[in-house]
Amino acid sequence: MPDAAVPAERPAVLHYTDHGQGSPVVLVHGAGGSGATSWGSLPEHLASEHRVLLIDNPGSGGSALPEGPLQLDTLADSIALTAAQAGLERYAVVGYSMGSAIAVRHAVRHPAEVTALALLTGFARPDARLRLALHNWQQLMDAEPTLLGRYLLQLSCGPAALDRLDTSDLDCLARETAAALPPGTRQHIDLALRIDVRAELRELSVPTLVIAASNDILVTPDHSTALAQGITGSRLTQVMSGHDAPTEQPVAVANHLRSLLLNG
Repeated sequence: MPDAAVPAERPAVLHYTDHGQGSPVVLVHGAGGSGATSWGSLPEHLASEHRVLLIDNPGSGGSALPEGPLQLDTLADSIALTAAQAGLERYAVVGYSMGSAIAVRHAVRHPAEVTALALLTGFARPDARLRLALHNWQQLMDAEPTLLGRYLLQLSCGPAALDRLDTSDLDCLARETAAALPPGTRQHIDLALRIDVRAELRELSVPTLVIAASNDILVTPDHSTALAQGITGSRLTQVMSGHDAPTEQPVAVANHLRSLLLNG
């Protein structure tokens, strides 16, 4: 069961699952996901060589939804508290989608703990197109579940992933997609709309890898380009997928992350 809710401005230890052994990696997911639903088989690929912590953001998985709007500083500090609770002193952080902004803020506020940073299909600030997509998602939360699920599948899946779906079961999959959204989804979207970490990018001095998804129509690759341009010494690469890169291309993403974790 989730822990009791706390005020949104107070950091808290979040629920997490722990996999593998080796140098530690903390995975931070984005809006509408959880540690269990956001990463596909990527944690299994990493856990062969690393200790992997999958954190549930507030209102997801086993983490309670706090009272009031979510705050980026609080989430960043909660990641640090959670890592400390797990016995980690220094660790790499992988942020996916909105989790990239959380990871950036965490690395700025807790630089002594972060050994490396990976930003996967992330953004520093939502542009007009992403804001429109987030507002539409927000409004569709009250719509018929099949419609909501179809919208999310369209945004998150790349062309190849969509082609592999059984079209006869598409409505069933859409309903399952909508039903899997965590209770904190509305608050996640609200936070995503308020995010702006552009000024913090220049403060990062940790080895950083930025991974774009070439067919991402939700967080388009130009967001990753902007992240890489803002972070001195960072590397930019891409995988052939839609926004759901960890599920569509887990081996490719894992290989890129191994290169970062091995070489910095």
